[in-house]
Amino acid sequence: MKKSMEKLSSDKSLSEADVLFSFKRYFINNVDSYHGECILKEVSKILEKNATESVKQYSQTMVLGEDAVDMGPAPPPEQPYEIFGTVTDAKIKSIDNVARIVPKAECLSSMLTCGTLVLDISYDRNELSIVVDYLKLLKDLLEKQSGQVVPTDDDGGAGESKKRYLILVSTVMTWGVTKPLDPETPDMPFIESDFRKRKPHPSYKMHYDVENEVVSIARKFRTQIGAIVIGAGLTYGGTEDVLFYWFQKAWECEPFLPILGRGYNVIPLINVLDLAQIVYNLISDFPKKLYILAVEQNVTKQREIIKPLGRIVGSGMFKCIPPEDAFLIPEIDQRIYDLMTLNLNMEPTFIVETMALQWTSEMSFGENVPALIKQFKKERGLKPFKVIVYGPPIIGKTTLSKLICEAYGLIYISPDTVVDDIINDLTWRIKHWENGETAGLPMPTGEEEDASPPDDEDDAGEEEAIQENARQTLAMLQSGRAFNDEELLGYLRQRMLNREAINRGWVLDGFPTTITQCSMLFDKGDEQDSEAGEETEEEPFDEDLDLFSNVLKKLLPDIVVSLEASDDFVCDKAMRQPDGDSRLDEETVLKRLSEFRLNDGRDVTPLNFFDELDIHPLVVPVKEHSDYGMKGTYAAVALRMGRPCRYGKLIGEYSSGFDYRIGVEECW
Repeated sequence: MKKSMEKLSSDKSLSEADVLFSFKRYFINNVDSYHGECILKEVSKILEKNATESVKQYSQTMVLGEDAVDMGPAPPPEQPYEIFGTVTDAKIKSIDNVARIVPKAECLSSMLTCGTLVLDISYDRNELSIVVDYLKLLKDLLEKQSGQVVPTDDDGGAGESKKRYLILVSTVMTWGVTKPLDPETPDMPFIESDFRKRKPHPSYKMHYDVENEVVSIARKFRTQIGAIVIGAGLTYGGTEDVLFYWFQKAWECEPFLPILGRGYNVIPLINVLDLAQIVYNLISDFPKKLYILAVEQNVTKQREIIKPLGRIVGSGMFKCIPPEDAFLIPEIDQRIYDLMTLNLNMEPTFIVETMALQWTSEMSFGENVPALIKQFKKERGLKPFKVIVYGPPIIGKTTLSKLICEAYGLIYISPDTVVDDIINDLTWRIKHWENGETAGLPMPTGEEEDASPPDDEDDAGEEEAIQENARQTLAMLQSGRAFNDEELLGYLRQRMLNREAINRGWVLDGFPTTITQCSMLFDKGDEQDSEAGEETEEEPFDEDLDLFSNVLKKLLPDIVVSLEASDDFVCDKAMRQPDGDSRLDEETVLKRLSEFRLNDGRDVTPLNFFDELDIHPLVVPVKEHSDYGMKGTYAAVALRMGRPCRYGKLIGEYSSGFDYRIGVEECW
């Protein structure tokens, strides 16, 4: 500690701005983190506001025109409002609105020069040791300055003049094993004034100690510093953090979303934007408080988080697993497990009654899922590609379609496989319904049953109807009867509109082949283009008012790939099929080729349907007999599509052993 203080006062390599304490300087740790990015945006607003007011006050002292007076020598420039901060990624050298990124190994001296600090220990356990060291230095400094006039280079800043401010963003896990206030009413919520009774989860004892140290400093040095602890609930929104795994798996339509235990535990939540807004409000008007809770008013159980995600975004299927089995899932670590199995009912009295926080949304988590998933997809760059591959028989449409699916993580759809795909989907769903989502859990005790009343009774009737319809559909599909063109087209449309295809995108192999099929497949029908949570689209141009009046826009492809080859090439390629591939006799090839050419005439080709909707086909000539893997053709398509819009884990999963840039230049 002595060495750190000596360095602060004697290090000649530091500029004067580093050494002098400034009330106009703010410090935020981990400004590039999940919480830090949002907090930085809010604190930047304060800086902009204060800087504007300083300019305004200075301009009001100037007298212009005939009344101008000699102002004497220009005053020295004022210390600017600025933000210092650390980052989690050492490669980052600059961030907008951050005056200086301070290396963590050297941050203590810089922290002591800042008037307002926002220190987040809820997100990264590595920050605990830094905050502990800072509090020791701070306490020593305040002891020395006690009863003295604090030297400073300015008189401005947020909050009271000439006073430091410290905001510690902690976690409700420091309440993790707190006993109910009244054993007879275990659901009675905790409020801020109960913070002295809180008992930390065993893994959060150090967080608890840091909280108490901040409260102690706030009490002892109240004339020199304003310090407050924020007990933050599980944060969500944007890129997601603890809930990322469930958002990811819901978007991927994982067959089952896991619920840890029976899922009736209450988890205090807070939108990350609301947490940042709370920090903003505290800096703007610092209260005489020691501890506040940053949690939502809505009481939310674990299953009320996971089930809406699965039903609205994912497969709609769930599996309750023993809590300890969560560690068999690679993406779930100790921190995620602790927060998802927490059981705390809390009431945010201060931010509701005194701060009057303007919530990002007052709806429940489940009601917000459509908006949250839209935000998640935007932040993660998740764009579903929809591709149609069109062309003559034997040309390589199926090979190309599967190449695209593998590289971009899309769903393969074909008239030849759609019925089997639906049968497989319904089969595993019905089997799971028969077993039940809690089949993997031990039988509940009477106490557990009393504590966990069913909360899905309102959905029971609807769920039963869905299951019965699925059983009837499966029986009909397995009957073995042939399906007519209209039925087959209906199954294709059903497959293209299922949640997995909507989320991830699809490749439709070799269909439609006629304009009539196009009109039926993309007909608007009773479907709606806009979904809950979707923003209203911009007003269309006058010429486009009727363009999509009869078609379902969300079903239209982004790209139509038209493969072109001469009849001689197609016949020759059919004769050259590699050993092991199924071969068609010459008569069958000629018949299928003749039918294709008949429906592909200049005036009747289905490509005209897309042209008229401004979806202009990508025409790719196929000329290489030996390219049975369609690598060259795929290269042309990949250049048009660009890079896969996936986050890192999915890129790794879908490109394992396969490079989507085969034959093309780097296009990331």
